[in-house]
Amino acid sequence: MLTSTLATLTLGISVYVFAQHQPPLPGGYDGPYDETYWTGWNWDSYDYLFSSTTLGSLARLSDIIGVGMVSGLTNDHFTVTVDYALVGCTNGAIIVMYEDPSTLRSHYPNKEKSDYMPTNDSRIVFSVYTNDHVGGTRAWWSAPTSEIPIPPDEILTRYQLRYLNRSWWHVDRDDGVLLTQYTNVLQAIRFDRNWTNYYHLCRDGASSPSNRVREDSFWDMRGIALMSTDERMQIILDDPLVDQKHKNCLLRPGWRAKPDP
Repeated sequence: MLTSTLATLTLGISVYVFAQHQPPLPGGYDGPYDETYWTGWNWDSYDYLFSSTTLGSLARLSDIIGVGMVSGLTNDHFTVTVDYALVGCTNGAIIVMYEDPSTLRSHYPNKEKSDYMPTNDSRIVFSVYTNDHVGGTRAWWSAPTSEIPIPPDEILTRYQLRYLNRSWWHVDRDDGVLLTQYTNVLQAIRFDRNWTNYYHLCRDGASSPSNRVREDSFWDMRGIALMSTDERMQIILDDPLVDQKHKNCLLRPGWRAKPDP
């Protein structure tokens, strides 16, 4: 029994340390990591995570976004009463949201659901969806300030959280920096589509005091670079505030996917 307990503790500590101090990907992010998610050793999980739940991806693909009070917490879903509507809802609306069943079992194998669910009477920011675009990956391949150019692969019958506590967070997290960044990203992507504003948000987010903003901004900037026109590519290459890793990717022949309209 003691041997088994020690093995379990060792495994848990190893996974925790890895999740907090993951080695950098080649040409990838090597700053402080978002401390609230869980991927274990699986780099495929990490790729899925950041194609689905960066602030830019959530802003593009979520059907309902808002701020509200949590109630009715159960095993796999909870209820939120909206008090600050942002997208697809109104103040006072009652939204029941579920975990995406694929993400917990695939990407949180050693954790309890309760570790990633909010508590009753907590006030959270949330982003949920019913229009499913292949786990969210097409958001990254879509022009950052245009509508999603393809129909959803499936329309769900309930509102789901793309990746549990990457799709919700407490309003006061990071002293409100995360919420401010998200509302600004929403403005640039959904309400007043502006490439320059979105570009500046992602570029400047690289120095944010919020680890979540810094990491998300890195991958959203990579998406901007991927979709850049020749003119916008030159803007990125000439900008001294842009991480050199993005410029190196741009300079690789054939790396860009297609022009960003």
